[in-house]
Amino acid sequence: MPDPAHGGGYAVASPHADATEAGRAAFAAGGNAVDAALAAACALTVVYPHMCAVGGDVMALVHDGEAHTINASGRAPAAAPAGGEVPERGVGSITVPGAVSAWHVMAERWGSRPAAAAIEVAAGLAEDGVPVARSLAGALDDERGVVAADAGMRGVFMRDGRILRMGDTLVQPALAATLRRLADNGADELYRGQTGARLVAGLAALGCRLTEADLDAHRVDVEAALSGTVGDLELHTMGANSQGFCLLQILAAVAHLGLADPLAAGVPMLASIFRESARDRDAHLADPAAMTQPVESLLTPEHIAGLAQRAATSAARPEMTTPAHGDTIAVVAADADGLSVSLIQSIFSGFGSGVLEPETGILLHNRGACFSSDPASPNALGPGKRPLHTLMPLVGTRDGRAEWVAGTMGGRAQAQIHAQMLLRRAAGADVATAVSAPRMIVGDLEIGGRGVAVEEDFAAARDALGRAGIEPDLMPRLSEDAGHAHAIVPVGDGGFEAASDPRSDGAAVCS
Repeated sequence: MPDPAHGGGYAVASPHADATEAGRAAFAAGGNAVDAALAAACALTVVYPHMCAVGGDVMALVHDGEAHTINASGRAPAAAPAGGEVPERGVGSITVPGAVSAWHVMAERWGSRPAAAAIEVAAGLAEDGVPVARSLAGALDDERGVVAADAGMRGVFMRDGRILRMGDTLVQPALAATLRRLADNGADELYRGQTGARLVAGLAALGCRLTEADLDAHRVDVEAALSGTVGDLELHTMGANSQGFCLLQILAAVAHLGLADPLAAGVPMLASIFRESARDRDAHLADPAAMTQPVESLLTPEHIAGLAQRAATSAARPEMTTPAHGDTIAVVAADADGLSVSLIQSIFSGFGSGVLEPETGILLHNRGACFSSDPASPNALGPGKRPLHTLMPLVGTRDGRAEWVAGTMGGRAQAQIHAQMLLRRAAGADVATAVSAPRMIVGDLEIGGRGVAVEEDFAAARDALGRAGIEPDLMPRLSEDAGHAHAIVPVGDGGFEAASDPRSDGAAVCS
């Protein structure tokens, strides 16, 4: 188990050491927590392209005494057919990329430095090159067919006819040029400018429906957070179209059932609660304009009681729910002036759509794959519609002060990972233990199986599931298939402890 970072003044954590260093440097240059989070997030689009990209989405939460959510998730093209099928990858899975818009909105509203400062650092990394990290090397090997199928992907991630390996230098000159244009001209460069036009033209040649008008119509929503009280902690997360409500459901159901030992003897019941909450998500969550049942109605005491009852009667039936796959990064940052940030950035599947537009160097996400194939679902594909989203930033407060700033990779299992960290924290774990302790995943992260998987060193979960007649799939200790999370907690007077998940290539720093 890694030791947490300790320090006063500020803290930042991310899944890649170079990105964390970019955040630290932003603080050292006089920036605040938002500046640091943006520096790390921009760097990650270069060093962790299997998990996030300029062509992906951002959902974030900034706590400045109040909890504000930043929803920059993109919409389907206006030409998308109502109720149509969406492929898992390829140009048909591409929705408007929202990340760049989020960076600029956050910098303008809360930052002390322009977004260009963060973007320029990322441009330098793309131009100079970075060593291929362990996680990226593994993803390149796993997705070699996706890489080989696209000319843009081959041009970036292959050399001399072979896939890049760990330690090779990843250089992205076209992306560096794009990032510099974004730094010079702002978000309009992508949504109304030359870069957007080049991107759309390159994608159109491949049959993509995305147009310049779709980019121009993109908007960021800054709204109040969805909040719920758990014990003496108030949790703040994203509302729809995010699955953030699932975490509040899970913890409310644990409390309703009086589950005394949810990470040991109570694991089968906890797994069942995870499953029932996922069913609610898959049945109801969508673009808020299309939902027939708002997330607030899924959090009433009556609904939680019903969910808990369903969980109690189905605990011994490990049925598969929607697979919990996805590739995402989380960045967390906090400063002594009371600003806290949880930023989640993603391209959904590993390397997203598998389409990298060569002229701009932009790798596009496949968030369209989150639309339901059921035309009767509120989450069915529709023109200009946002899909169900897995990204869910999180800040927990006590008496108006941030006490838990966290984010995680983990696709549809993000709420489960957050719940396990919070349950460990409530049981007295320090931040590093809460982040690194073994996990269970229900509705797996692209590993196949019967729907319940545990890391091999999670002996208490294995034993409890065995007593319930459930044989889980096993993941290796500290497996990326269990997601990777990062968290910050305040200590003392203006100090922090922070931890980065050892499942990633990350680091946490405090000073």
